[in-house]
Amino acid sequence: MDILFISKYLVVIALIILMLAALRAGAYKSTSMGLLASSVIINAFAVVLLIGGDIYNLGFYRDISLALIFFGFVGTVVFAVVLGGDDK
Repeated sequence: MDILFISKYLVVIALIILMLAALRAGAYKSTSMGLLASSVIINAFAVVLLIGGDIYNLGFYRDISLALIFFGFVGTVVFAVVLGGDDK
């Protein structure tokens, strides 16, 4: 086995642990912690999709991960604007 192949699986395992930690952090009552946790989970899942697409030679995983990152960012900005209130 190639060391790069093994390292891809180790990164996927580390990202799964990161997602579980983000779920735990998002369980607090603060809205900002929930927003942070959802952003971390979306980005970690997008990186897992990129690695999985590279391992199994699937090109459409790259498109899906880019869409997740873009819409996750847009959703975060929209949610922050809605919670921001009025600029008076």
